[in-house]
Amino acid sequence: MRTETLNNLAFSSLAISIVVEKSQELELTKALLIMPFIAHKELLSYLANGRTQIISLDKLIIDKLHCFSNFNKRYYDNMSTSLNAIQFLSEMDMISIDNSRMISIKEVEHSNSVGDRLKRVSKASNNISKILSEDASSLYLNLRIEI
Repeated sequence: MRTETLNNLAFSSLAISIVVEKSQELELTKALLIMPFIAHKELLSYLANGRTQIISLDKLIIDKLHCFSNFNKRYYDNMSTSLNAIQFLSEMDMISIDNSRMISIKEVEHSNSVGDRLKRVSKASNNISKILSEDASSLYLNLRIEI
């Protein structure tokens, strides 16, 4: 299944807004990293586990190296969907963009019927937000994203 089908605009918009809401403010460059974390089923389950506490991205990569082997591919596979989701969230006044930073304006409301995957995103959002609190250039370097 193509990632665009699995990570469609609706799902991506909700997932990005949940993580931005946890971060309250997030650089656009970092927001593009959200979907590659979510697109890996095992990594998402690990981050959503209530016992998982992220110390740093370096430690996470060491512990779960196999989850990052195709991160660059996931980044580019999800790039257009992430950009469309960010634009959609901005046009719906869910976020504002100021100086290349996304700021959460409205809380995302979703019911329990949204699906297990979005529930895992919600549970993982604290850990993803903590990972994205690191410097953007360090994130891109450590995640081996080719620019």
